[in-house]
Amino acid sequence: MTHENRRSNLALETARGDASLDSAELLLRAGKLADAVSRAYYGAFHYARALLLTLGEEPVTHAGVERLLYRDLVRPGKLDPDVARLLSRLQKLRLDADYCAEFLFSPAGAAEEVAAARAFVEAARAILHGDGWLAPPGT
Repeated sequence: MTHENRRSNLALETARGDASLDSAELLLRAGKLADAVSRAYYGAFHYARALLLTLGEEPVTHAGVERLLYRDLVRPGKLDPDVARLLSRLQKLRLDADYCAEFLFSPAGAAEEVAAARAFVEAARAILHGDGWLAPPGT
């Protein structure tokens, strides 16, 4: 993968992550709690993929994203382990939201997960900005 391909794919991932997070906020306000949690996860997931793209990694599974995130970003100290755990938690809750009809989210619980996704995305953006992959906000 060339540097330009990496930059282009990263822009696509972050745009998809931003759209998913925006959708999560809309769904949360509309009271569609399980869908909000699912979209929140995808917001964080796409930013995790963007982080991995900067390292030339292109995982094809959700588990692969999580595994490589820990190996390539948490272990070297680039990403706080507490932030990485947010993605793991969101992934588990996304499975509940998508596949467990009996699992019900409270409005406060769903709002907490959307906030967790936003925290993950903000941490990922900070890394991407710091490494020169994304322009600083407002430029």
